[in-house]
Amino acid sequence: MDKKQAEALYDSGKEPTVEKLLEYDRKIKELDELKEKNAKLESDSQNSSKPPSSDNPQQRDKRKQNSDRKKSGRKPGGQPGHKGSNRELIPVEEVDDVISCYAEVCESCKWFCGCKKSHVLGEPLRWQQVEIPPIEPVVIEYQVFTLCGKCAEAHRGCLPPEVAISNFGARLTAMVGYFTAVLHVSRRMVRECFETLLGVRLALGSIQNLLEQTSKALQPMDKELKQALPKEAVLGADETGWHKRWLWIFVARGFMYFHVAKSRASLVLKEILGEIYCGILCVDRWGAYTKYHKGKLQICWAHLKRNFEGFKKLGEKIECAEAIAFAEAMQKLRKRLMALWYRFKEGDLDRGQLIEKSKHIRYEVKKRLQIGQDSEENCVRVFATRLLKLNSNLFTFILHEGVDPTNNFSERGIRPAVQWRKICFGNRSDAGAVLTSRLLTATRTCWLKKRNALEFLVSTIIAYRKSLPAPSLLEQSR
Repeated sequence: MDKKQAEALYDSGKEPTVEKLLEYDRKIKELDELKEKNAKLESDSQNSSKPPSSDNPQQRDKRKQNSDRKKSGRKPGGQPGHKGSNRELIPVEEVDDVISCYAEVCESCKWFCGCKKSHVLGEPLRWQQVEIPPIEPVVIEYQVFTLCGKCAEAHRGCLPPEVAISNFGARLTAMVGYFTAVLHVSRRMVRECFETLLGVRLALGSIQNLLEQTSKALQPMDKELKQALPKEAVLGADETGWHKRWLWIFVARGFMYFHVAKSRASLVLKEILGEIYCGILCVDRWGAYTKYHKGKLQICWAHLKRNFEGFKKLGEKIECAEAIAFAEAMQKLRKRLMALWYRFKEGDLDRGQLIEKSKHIRYEVKKRLQIGQDSEENCVRVFATRLLKLNSNLFTFILHEGVDPTNNFSERGIRPAVQWRKICFGNRSDAGAVLTSRLLTATRTCWLKKRNALEFLVSTIIAYRKSLPAPSLLEQSR
């Protein structure tokens, strides 16, 4: 609109002028909303809660181009002065074979030395090579005979219960579960791997039957860990999509518990942790957690870091100086807070000093959120208001032992499951969802406790087939 058009509008009277101004106001709001949506579409794992796997190549290339990080000019790999790690030699008495190597002729005098030990100088150079011989399956045949007593009545012998349950042994059954859950191998690839590597032919139906049996064997372990969860003082939790379902993870001090559910709502938390959980939950800002848990929370500062980065990017997109200033101020306060936390972790500060030195930062965070709550900018006001409601849950890690400021451990714990999802695309049936939950719980807990997951599966399946008590994963976590 130019000056003449504005004057004509003014002269047209009150009603046309008001209507035109309201129309312009609507268009401005629509434009602002469009800019916000475009900014959200350009969000990635660096400025939002999106996982890194959702980033497209263009976003990664753009980050590299815009990065302020300068190339060091060093070659890839270990740098000069780096302490390397070498494979330690096995004691001689534990090796399977020793082959002695002697020089055939002296390079100076050309005298033939042979293998006379009297000419040996010092200790030999030891070099060990590890090899795997061809793997051949062991087939055991059980022959059941029928005997006839004096009364002429025939009686047939019985197979051992642990043998009658399957044509395949416990270790082979455990390997199918290990290949599936840890190595993320599909059913068809399990069949090929077993035939190629182990010389065992398996039908797809047999593989599925063995997995279902493994799921039944893991039921006591699953029940034991689920019952232990509500008793834990501190729990980390996270969730991710699982093809029309949701995979939840709960990380305790000594174990991980997985659960595949049809919902992402707080009902799942009630199912797993009970109506009321009395401990501290370390989570992101997903509404299901705040709706369920009315006790102490620790909101993940790693998520907040990405939120602040995303909010700054949004401010730049919609040309909102106040949003940019708010995001930068919150980011500076976060860095100061984390600097204190790292000093505490390194032993430079004790708990009392951490609490005292963080007082001013905590006050500044709350003050900044209160100022943002009264902002005329809608995006700043909404973000600050939501975060201010959680202000008391931002600093739980400062005041309580055993609480981390981030939920990174839960995210790292669930990452292998996300990799598996990209191959298996989730589960179609409820039984498959239960199998996934139990296999992940067992194998990831073994990883956490530095316990051999395959051997645990073997012992669990043996106990199941012999009707013995199942091995526990809680024994070493207390």
